Parts: sequence; C-alpha cells; structure tokens
Amino acid sequence: MDNHTTLVENVRTEIQTTIDELVRRGAQRMLEAALAAEVDQYLQRHRQERDEKGHALVVRNGSAAERTVQCGAGSLKIRAPRVHDKRAGQKFSSQILPPYMRKTPRLEEAVPVLY
Repeated sequence: MDNHTTLVENVRTEIQTTIDELVRRGAQRMLEAALAAEVDQYLQRHRQERDEKGHALVVRNGSAAERTVQCGAGSLKIRAPRVHDKRAGQKFSSQILPPYMRKTPRLEEAVPVLY
C-alpha cells in the first residue's frame, strides 16, 4: 500500500508540474502577443510621419534583452519588442510592461503581506 501511495503522489506532482508549466507558457505567449500588438498599434498610428527623405520616423528596432518578470503564473522570460522613434522629444514606452518592471503590481502588493 505504501508503494501505491508513493506512486499516486508522484503522478499528482508530475501532473501539477505539467499544469503549472502549461499555465506559465500560456501567460508568456499572451504577454508577448500583447506587447507585439501594442508596438504594432504605435507604429500604425505614426506610419505617415516621414523625414525630408521620405524615411519613416517611427520604426521597429528588434527586441530588448530578455528579462525575467515575476507574476502569478511564475517567472516569465520576456523579450519585449523595441521601437526607434526618431521624432524630437518622443519615445515609445510600453504601458503593458514598463521599463525595469520585474514584478507585476499584484505580486508587489503581496510581498509585504508575506512578511
């Protein structure tokens, strides 16, 4: 009976790990898709703005370095898209994932409660 109980517990742990991993991957994909959509909207709003040579003033510029963001689904490794905005005094800043954000606001609120 003891071996059976151990086997059942191992299977439960494995299933829980799989579910947690699926949730984490889903959250990561959704966040990356939301960031890409946010950048696409910004580029679309400014697509008509050109310099004197006809070059676009607002363009996509690859991706930022990967960073880890802590959220309710766990640790997510995110590569946020970058925007090069050549207009004077203008700069794109994500409303979804602000610069230097490492923990979601809800997680930030929970940390003091734990202590």
